[in-house]
Amino acid sequence: MESLSTGVEGLDLLIEGGYPKGKSILITGPPGSGKTILGLHFLHRSCQEGRKCILVLTRELTEDVLTQARSLKLDLEPFLENKQLSIRNVFEDKMNKIKSTSKFGKGLCAVDTDIIEYLSSMSSEVDVVVIDNIGVMAIHHDIREFADEFSSISIILLKNGCTSLFIMDEDSYELTHKLTGYMVFGLMRLTTQENYSSGKTKQYLYIEKMRNTPVPVKYSLFDITPQGIRVIAGMKSTVG
Repeated sequence: MESLSTGVEGLDLLIEGGYPKGKSILITGPPGSGKTILGLHFLHRSCQEGRKCILVLTRELTEDVLTQARSLKLDLEPFLENKQLSIRNVFEDKMNKIKSTSKFGKGLCAVDTDIIEYLSSMSSEVDVVVIDNIGVMAIHHDIREFADEFSSISIILLKNGCTSLFIMDEDSYELTHKLTGYMVFGLMRLTTQENYSSGKTKQYLYIEKMRNTPVPVKYSLFDITPQGIRVIAGMKSTVG
């Protein structure tokens, strides 16, 4: 199966070259564990390799994400300028619409941006889609509605042949009974372990599943450096 580089050399080695082309991968973990950074690595490398990419943001400000990318030497702005990368910020769209409709007494739900509608209208030339954070849908829907929406998004991306990265916060993942983990091709969990005596926190990446790909049954230690994520080493799966 053809793979697309994750943009993280050590991670590529763990999953035989990268994310399976045309498939969906879920990344989940606690706040600050590196989920968004993995998405930035993937977008930056994919753009470097000439692929057309889309980033859908549901919670973060666009400028904050671009600033974070620049700080990690993963500058995305050149790719925005040449139209290779498109960013759709659902959060900012919501806020702008609230401002224009609030005098009529309409709330957030009345102006909710439809991710499904946006993805349905995207160009067939799009190769890579990163959605950060898909967990926001779990807040506004019950589990059945969430499953239907997530399934619809997955099918749209699959039919379009996109390699897709879904980023989901740990709380939303648990809230939805880990349902998304069963609905994707691959699942990676990030976790942290605090050492209270030293005051240091260690970060681990666990590849829970990657269909049709042999993966190490262990946690891999990684650091978040000024150049982004660096995979250090693996250890037995007894963490957490």
